[in-house]
Amino acid sequence: MGDQLEKFIMENREVFDDATPSENVWKGIDNDLSKKRSIWPTVWKVAAMLFMASTIFLMIDRNAEVEEGPYLSEEFNQAEDYYVKLISQRKQEIKAQLTPEQQEQFLVEIDQLDSMYVELKKTYQTNASNDRVMDAMINNLQLRLDILNKQLDILQNIKNQNNENDISIEI
Repeated sequence: MGDQLEKFIMENREVFDDATPSENVWKGIDNDLSKKRSIWPTVWKVAAMLFMASTIFLMIDRNAEVEEGPYLSEEFNQAEDYYVKLISQRKQEIKAQLTPEQQEQFLVEIDQLDSMYVELKKTYQTNASNDRVMDAMINNLQLRLDILNKQLDILQNIKNQNNENDISIEI
């Protein structure tokens, strides 16, 4: 059967070579080539790896106990207030630039980290002398702030690209 197919193709080669794809086929190929892949999955993977690495570091490397005193607790509260304010500001900046559907996509990881933070805070309230819990809470806040800052940078880059495209279209 393979020999018959090969013979048929060889005898009708001119018919096969004569056909060219339509312009729509080439446009489809061009569109597929020019599509850009979303960077969001990569951003979320990096953020998750940073969080996991910092958590593992805290669990392994924090063997030394630091005395708990009113100064340390006050310092912790100040740091917590500082990060909470910055996180709130960044969330508002993101919400101002996006539709409600986009906000959900952007803030889903932050919401997960928020729930982790609530659990850490409960643990901290029951065992306030645990330095690991305090460090994990601060790392959680820092990670959320880093993610929000990266999201704002990405939004700004997208906005700049759109502005450049608008300018090039006008020219």
